[in-house]
Amino acid sequence: MLREEIWQRLEKVPDPRSPRGRVYPLPCLLAALLCALTAAGHDAVCAAGQWVARASPAELARLRMPVDPWTRRHRRPDESTFRRLLVRLDRDALAAAVLGPAPDTTGPDTPDPPPVPSPPGRTGPALAVDGKTSRGARRPDGSRVHLLGVAAHGDGRLLTQVEVDQKSNETTAFQPLLSGLDLTGVTVTADAMHTVRANLDWLVTAKNAHYLAVVKANQPTLRAQLAALPWTEVPTADSTRGHAHGRDETRTLKAATVAHLDFPHACQAVRIHRWRRQTGQRPGRETVYAITDLTFAQASPAQLAALARQHWHIENKVHHVRDVTFGEDASTTRTGNAPANLATLRSAVINTLRRAGYRYIPAGRRDHTTPTAALDLHGFP
Repeated sequence: MLREEIWQRLEKVPDPRSPRGRVYPLPCLLAALLCALTAAGHDAVCAAGQWVARASPAELARLRMPVDPWTRRHRRPDESTFRRLLVRLDRDALAAAVLGPAPDTTGPDTPDPPPVPSPPGRTGPALAVDGKTSRGARRPDGSRVHLLGVAAHGDGRLLTQVEVDQKSNETTAFQPLLSGLDLTGVTVTADAMHTVRANLDWLVTAKNAHYLAVVKANQPTLRAQLAALPWTEVPTADSTRGHAHGRDETRTLKAATVAHLDFPHACQAVRIHRWRRQTGQRPGRETVYAITDLTFAQASPAQLAALARQHWHIENKVHHVRDVTFGEDASTTRTGNAPANLATLRSAVINTLRRAGYRYIPAGRRDHTTPTAALDLHGFP
C-alpha cells in the first residue's frame, strides 16, 4: 500500500485544467498513471493508455473512471490525455502527494512534516542529498532536466525532490528541498557541491540538523587546511574491504577533532582513503576529505564511515533504478513539467515496492502487471 487514504492525498493536487470540458477527475488520472507505471514494461506515457485499455469494468470502477451516460460504460483516457496533464501538473504538489506524509484528517489542514527513518546500525536518522540529470530530456535550448532529491539512508526511500532551474545550480535548491522536512536530530550527507557555508549553517541553526559534507577543490582553502592536518599521527579508526561487480575496494577512515577550521559548526575532520582494483585495470588510490558538526560523542569514526558509505544509497537505490528499470535516461519526454512528474511517479512506485518487501524492483513490477495487482499494491479500495 502506498499510503493510507490514498484518494485524499491525490485530491490535494491542484488541477491545472480548465473546468470547461473536463471529463476525467484529476485523482483518477493520477491513480491510473501510478498503477500503469508499476507494471513491468510500462515505462512511458504511451504505456499508460495501453494499460487502461486492458482494464476491466471492475478495475475501471476502482479507478473511479467516469461513466458515459449514453453507453453506460466507463470512459478510458488515452495517451494524449495523460501527456497533456503531466506537462501542466504542479510538480511540487505531486511530489508532496505521492512522496510526502499522509494527510491528517482529524487535525489541522497542514500535515506534519514526514518522519525520517533510521537506517540499520545507526542510532539516528540520516538523509542523502544528490542530483540527477535526465539525459534524454534535452530541451530546445540544449539544457537537460535536472532534479535534486533527498532520500533516506538504508532503504533509499525518496522523500521529496525539486527541479533545479536552468539558470542556477543545485546549491540554490538545497534549502527549498529540505525546508518542508522535520530534520531535528537528522544527519544530512551531501557531496562537495553542497559544501556551502550558508546552506550548512542554515541546516544546523534553522533545522536543528547535522551534516557530513565532502570537501573538494571548490573549497580550496578549507581543503588545504584539512590536508595539512597531521594525519600520520591519527590512528586508523575504521577499515572495510569489499568486492562487488569485479572490483576490490579497501576503505580506511581517520577522524580528528578540530576547533580552528573556518567553517560553521565544524567539529570533526574526516579523511577517507580508498584503494580500488577493477578487473582489467590498474589499481587506483583516492583520498577524500569531509567535515561534520557531529562531535566524537555524537558519532564515532565507525558511524561516520557508515554515513559516508550510505550516502550512495540515493544513487544505487533511486537514481540507478529509475535509469535501468524504468529507462528514465532514455526517455525523451521534455515538455513542461512532464519529466519531473514522471520521475516522481517512478520514485513513488519504487518506494511502494520496497515498503511491500521487494528488494529487487524489476521482480516487484513483474508481480504487478495486471491492473488488479497494481491497485491492490497501492491501496486503492
